[in-house]
Amino acid sequence: MRNDKERVPKIGVMDSGMGGLSVLKELLDLPYSANFLYYGDLAHAPYGEKQTSEVLELTRNVCHIFLKEEVDAILLACNTATSASASKLREELSVPVFGMEPAIKPALLAHPGEKIALLATSVTHREEKLQELKSELGASERVVHLNCDGLATLVDQGKWEDAKLLLKNILKIPKEQGIRALVLGCTHYVFLKNEIRGLYPEAILHDGNQGTVRHLVRSLHLDEKQGHPNYTLFFSSLNNRQEVEGIASRLLQKVSP
Repeated sequence: MRNDKERVPKIGVMDSGMGGLSVLKELLDLPYSANFLYYGDLAHAPYGEKQTSEVLELTRNVCHIFLKEEVDAILLACNTATSASASKLREELSVPVFGMEPAIKPALLAHPGEKIALLATSVTHREEKLQELKSELGASERVVHLNCDGLATLVDQGKWEDAKLLLKNILKIPKEQGIRALVLGCTHYVFLKNEIRGLYPEAILHDGNQGTVRHLVRSLHLDEKQGHPNYTLFFSSLNNRQEVEGIASRLLQKVSP
């Protein structure tokens, strides 16, 4: 029998669709031995436009799928799922649950005295978790909320030109107000960095992916297990399996530093 030191950890990574692949991509670039199971809940996407209670239930269902696969930890690679369910699921589940947090604090520190703009879904904007974070940072007046409902779906569908058109409208406010710091409060938006820079070259982008990856690696001691990570992709809607897997493959290869 292999001891814990030799055992390769199995980690479930979930999102409402394709966005969490931006986090998985960073995990796969690390020289650490781990098995990742990625679950994109496309049958119920987008999460960002649903009621909090429904997002909690959907996220819980995916987590129970992971538990049947005997994962050692779960990463909610979805800001909406994290906002709606992380605290509750940490109480309920028998394995560690990690989540996403918008990079509001780093953005505020990097732009002292300036306003920052948060691009996020309706759920993320309205959740108490975000309000508490702003209050703790004393930044309620410095954060401008940009509702990006619909954008994640366009990423899931690989509709880049449509996403660019929607972004053009969303970015009017920060451009008019001269807000340079944009916080990408949804893992889907990380795949749109090049499009955002093309529309607003002065923008300075912040996202929470690297911070989440560092926290997960440190907490699970992955850096003690040198090797190569492996992954398996699952999606809850595979009527168009070939198309879905094609989009996922392209996203995992898409470079958005």
